[in-house]
Amino acid sequence: MAKIEIESAFVEDWNKGNPQHPSWGMKTAEAHSKKNDAGKYETIGRTFRTVKVSRASGIDLTEYAKGDRVHIWGTEITESREYEGKTYYELIVWVDRIERAESKGQQQAPAQAAPVAPADEPWSATPPAASQGFDFPEEMPF
Repeated sequence: MAKIEIESAFVEDWNKGNPQHPSWGMKTAEAHSKKNDAGKYETIGRTFRTVKVSRASGIDLTEYAKGDRVHIWGTEITESREYEGKTYYELIVWVDRIERAESKGQQQAPAQAAPVAPADEPWSATPPAASQGFDFPEEMPF
């Protein structure tokens, strides 16, 4: 088990029979690129993962559709299963946090807004334009 941060992965179809993934899981593909001799990037491989969330997390994965680029933080484990005498291994990421990743030329909204102090507190108010230039009187009141 390892903590992991995936900066950019693309949402894939859940399976061939049902492309829509459930609210608790989805498939992703993380592309690995390399610059070729012509100076352009080409995909040389991909890492496929199943992303899952616990019911208690409050995260609903149905807001992400195939082709969406996502940024994921969580814990990665390898699960094995047997089918018809063969053992299959799957990379699973149990999500702590997930958000849409920023594309080139696209700006992403901040993950959390800064806390705002109540307006009736004098120190929380924005100072007038004159005082923003640090033009304080020579005698300070304290």
